[in-house]
Amino acid sequence: MVKLDDKKKKSKGKKKVKNVLEKKAKGLKLNKVDRKRIVRIEEKAALKTKVDTAVKAELERLKKSSSTSVFDNDGTRDSLCSESSFGSQPAPKKKSKRVSFSGKLEHTKTFTKGVHDLEIQPSQASPGRGILRSPGAKKLKKVVKVKTQLQEVDEEDKQENEAPPKKKTKISSEKTVVAEPADENDEQENENDSLVKVPQLKRKRTIQVTKSVKEQLLNMPRKERKIFLKELKLKRKPEGERAQKCKMLWEKIRMGKTPKADKDAAVHELYGLVKGHASKLIYSHDTSRVIECLVATEREGIINNLFNELTPEIVRMSKNVYSKFFVKKMLKNGTKEQRDLIINAFRGHASTLLRIKHAAEVLEYAYNDFANAHQRFNIITEFYGKEFILFREENIRSLAEILEEKPEKRTVIMKHLDEIIEAVNGKETLRLSILHKLMLDFFENCDEEKKNNLLESLKDKIPEFIHTPDGAKLAIKLIWYAPVKERKLIVKNFKDLSVKAAMEHYGHRVLLSLFDTIDDTVLVNKFIVSELSNDMKKLVEDEWGEKVIHYLVHPRDGRGIDKREIEFLAEGDSNQHSKKTAKDRYEQLYGGITENLYPYLAANFEELVFEANKSKFVAACLETTSKYDLFDRKVPSEARKSCNQAIVEIAKKDFVPMDQDGFHIIEHQSGNFVLMAIMRCDAELPEDERLSVALADGLSKQQLGSWITCNRGCHVLLKMLQVGGPTVVEKLKASINRKTLDGYNSQGARLLKLELDGKKTPKK
Repeated sequence: MVKLDDKKKKSKGKKKVKNVLEKKAKGLKLNKVDRKRIVRIEEKAALKTKVDTAVKAELERLKKSSSTSVFDNDGTRDSLCSESSFGSQPAPKKKSKRVSFSGKLEHTKTFTKGVHDLEIQPSQASPGRGILRSPGAKKLKKVVKVKTQLQEVDEEDKQENEAPPKKKTKISSEKTVVAEPADENDEQENENDSLVKVPQLKRKRTIQVTKSVKEQLLNMPRKERKIFLKELKLKRKPEGERAQKCKMLWEKIRMGKTPKADKDAAVHELYGLVKGHASKLIYSHDTSRVIECLVATEREGIINNLFNELTPEIVRMSKNVYSKFFVKKMLKNGTKEQRDLIINAFRGHASTLLRIKHAAEVLEYAYNDFANAHQRFNIITEFYGKEFILFREENIRSLAEILEEKPEKRTVIMKHLDEIIEAVNGKETLRLSILHKLMLDFFENCDEEKKNNLLESLKDKIPEFIHTPDGAKLAIKLIWYAPVKERKLIVKNFKDLSVKAAMEHYGHRVLLSLFDTIDDTVLVNKFIVSELSNDMKKLVEDEWGEKVIHYLVHPRDGRGIDKREIEFLAEGDSNQHSKKTAKDRYEQLYGGITENLYPYLAANFEELVFEANKSKFVAACLETTSKYDLFDRKVPSEARKSCNQAIVEIAKKDFVPMDQDGFHIIEHQSGNFVLMAIMRCDAELPEDERLSVALADGLSKQQLGSWITCNRGCHVLLKMLQVGGPTVVEKLKASINRKTLDGYNSQGARLLKLELDGKKTPKK
């Protein structure tokens, strides 16, 4: 029995070795790379020894041959036949590959005047590595060619040097390549061209075997080896024959030409093959499709039986690249009980699943699309520590509330969250909403050092996780917390992504926080606002993109965004790194959007003004500054005039009350709203920028007079009389036929009569 102290002495420290051969000699553990390296070294050494032996034998034979030999009787070479004669200069050395010239040195003599008799023996040194290396190192056939004098080989040498029918070309402790020998005719043709050769291989099979099986394989004849390989393949894939039958039936079911009766029969036959073997077939790339095909048939009996059979495999299937689709299909098409069973199967495995790419997709799919509030809470709390896995809480609470009740758990929970975030932060799982929730909880409850570390790791990736509510909220809080230098980097990361972010449900909020926070408005205009203005049409037509443009025109306006969002954005006003006043910041951002905003409105006014969802946006863009605005907003004079002219062109159309082909702008609900909203601002504008003046100058008396036939037209004329100048009042009075007006009793007509009679009317 070995003492414990002796064991410690033996295991203490590592044995230092210089190479893998010494490592093998000392009996140390070898990995896969070391074993392959040793095999290559042994193969080269064996081949080198064989070549050396053959060359030496051939030289000895030629030495004893006929008198035509190049050697004298004493065994020496004649000096006239030497490759380098007396007095010759050595050839200049070329700087090329490192090769051995020992073969040439065997026949080279150096003479001096004092030397008369020399006995020159052939060199016994190895010919070197260079001459053994063939140009095509990747080829399995290696041939070592010698000079013409050594090409004729005796029949005895042929038989001795003839290669065996079986060759092992690669040896490893894990893998062995077994090669079939070349044809006999090819061997006979190549015998005269090579002294040592490896037969040309036609095909090879790579199999994984043990050492004992490897030796058995190399000693087998060809036919027995084939049979053995076939049996070995069947052992490795015992379901191979069943899988082949399943795929044939699957193809029959998929074909549109197959009659319905044949399809039904094929489905039942296929299920009979799969039943009881689904847990083995589900993990392969082809047979997993077969099982998905059975699920797609929507036959409750088959689906329920398959689900019951594969229930113990749910966690394992979620980790596999092919079987994960079965779990996702069952989440989508299964019953409520089956979904709950899948989600409950993830209990205790959430932390492990989030670290694996394929499993994280399944967990996210279940968490985001199918889990209820309590199930989501249970999944999230698993990342807080093992205690929360064993003891589930009934009440749904935030992490802040949990830490408030159990402050002693703060260190443990923060440690677990930090570990999981660090483990998956650099992977594709960064886009998952589960991770966004965990990072938000961590950021809101950790200390300053951890916040800085999280900011450092996420500052380049903010555009990647703003598509979820928690991700967008985390991005906004990171922007508020970031210093000036980091904020500039965050803005630059939105290059070429601003339009996409503005059109996202949650991502557009991040842009609003950037507008509220970043003092470097030149940088924001360059990387974000300029991109938004270049895609104005796409943004205005989008629900969320319109809110971003509206925010640049009317920041913190309740007509453009929800009041709860305004309250949340207001929390960032007190951040310590924003120094510029809100008035200056918004005014400079507005200047960056006006260049393209108003030309777009003028060019598309008719399309926008008759759409209910866009009429408020158009009116807000052309309004003057009110007491609710955060800066003095001024519409460029030329831009306002071009928009007024666009309205005049629309109003010039003939007015037909209750026209079935389309309402006139004064009768259309949205069009009338835009006209009235813009004319309310006329009193604060110069006369040449007023819409009432543009309408009075651009329309004829007949066109203006026809508006009294509808209630809304009378209200438009009334507003023009109230805000227009003397010229407008004079033209309108000349255009309105009082007798015709007296025949109408609508509210607009009554108010218009009072205004024409000089009586005061309430302004709308």
